[in-house]
Amino acid sequence: MADSGSHRDVDVLAVGGAGLDTVITLDRLPAHDEKVVGAFVGYMPGGPASNFACAASQLGLRVMTLSTVGDDEAGRLMIADFERFGVDTALVQVAAGRPSNFTICLVDPTGEKAVVVVPMLDEVLPLDLATRVLARTSIVFTMPNNREDFRILAAMAHQGGAAVMVDLEPTVAPERTDLLQLLSAVDIVSFNRDSFSVAAGEEPSIAAARRMLDFGPKLVIVTKGAAGSLAVTADDAAETDAFPVEVVDTTGASDTFNAAFVRAMLAGAPLAERLRYASAAAAIAVTGLGSRGHLPSDAEVQDFLVARGDTTISSAL
Repeated sequence: MADSGSHRDVDVLAVGGAGLDTVITLDRLPAHDEKVVGAFVGYMPGGPASNFACAASQLGLRVMTLSTVGDDEAGRLMIADFERFGVDTALVQVAAGRPSNFTICLVDPTGEKAVVVVPMLDEVLPLDLATRVLARTSIVFTMPNNREDFRILAAMAHQGGAAVMVDLEPTVAPERTDLLQLLSAVDIVSFNRDSFSVAAGEEPSIAAARRMLDFGPKLVIVTKGAAGSLAVTADDAAETDAFPVEVVDTTGASDTFNAAFVRAMLAGAPLAERLRYASAAAAIAVTGLGSRGHLPSDAEVQDFLVARGDTTISSAL
């Protein structure tokens, strides 16, 4: 899908998606018109593409972020957290005089969450900056909130020989036609259960995922939470269960899953092995509080799999 020649010294360019999570735990998620008391946990950098970037770097990939933060303490916290995880921040822009994007994350005792996203910055991608690194990049990863800019970015990425991977949620394109139109510019798409059901008009299955290949992508991934995950290409398909663990917080689990899948893919692992590796990484991630509360290293993922008797993972990883 991508030219993986030796001149490509950026494994992944993660585009957009930087925000600060305000994390609150409570006994149960509130019902409509109900007031509940919660406990403040803290302010934690988040955002799907940013979480992906940090998870991928923690797993050993060479990652850059192309993102914009506000000119405030939240923005400084986000840049510092990228650097903590080893993500290259040379392309981070600071929007002068503007506040950063933020979210409110409510987490119940089961680890399930409700998330309110509050965008404070326009989702305009600094595409001129992308030209500096696309010829050195293997995969461009983003959640395409600004569809016009995304199409330009995808065309630039393909021209430079990079593959394009997107994470799709219903908030990105709430209508089926919108989601399907995005796929024509995509090489790899990762759906969650809800976004897949919107795009496909049916529940996730190997057969249904394979039908999505007709719209453009070469690889379709579907994460289904505790029900596991599946992936298909034109000539291969795999499905795996989720690993049972004691869940603390599911926020960011799919971001870690996607990062680990890419880690295994770039190492040349077969499709089924990619899913097992990604599922293990996501299982570890949900044992920490916050979207980056426990981003595993490659060694942790490998140890996790070995402890569960999984000896199928390629030695290339």
